[in-house]
Amino acid sequence: MQLDYNDLVVGVKGGLADAGYTDIVHGVSDVAVAFGLGLEKSSTGLVRIPAATGFLFGGIAIMKHKAQDNAATNAQYDAEQAIPVIRKGRIYVNAEQAVNPTLPVFLRHTVNGGSIPGDFRIDADTANADDISAFAQWVSVTTSPGIAILEVHLP
Repeated sequence: MQLDYNDLVVGVKGGLADAGYTDIVHGVSDVAVAFGLGLEKSSTGLVRIPAATGFLFGGIAIMKHKAQDNAATNAQYDAEQAIPVIRKGRIYVNAEQAVNPTLPVFLRHTVNGGSIPGDFRIDADTANADDISAFAQWVSVTTSPGIAILEVHLP
């Protein structure tokens, strides 16, 4: 019987958090999208990083190994490239604040300071993020900003 499971790695933004049930679809964006960012689903079927309040949450960009990085040496999906998007399951994301399962989930759509649209937090940050708690819940407990596990359950 195997008792040592050392093939799991430390969580990275956009990485799947477990081997449980996941629902993954593919979308296309007209701009580059980094791994682990929350996406809005447009009326035309494209996915993109939210840029304003009132968006329709479409899932989170999953990390896949890429052979080539962009000019800034950050691996990401290029414009017009197929993006795997998790709609159900657990994924590692960047939390802008400490989180725990009792707190709401907000997806940032507007830059405020050094924040990045598409990252997650626990409040609206003065109307710079929308509440997506109906479709996502924190799984992990953290004591500071950083990588956290988010469970997505879109219909």
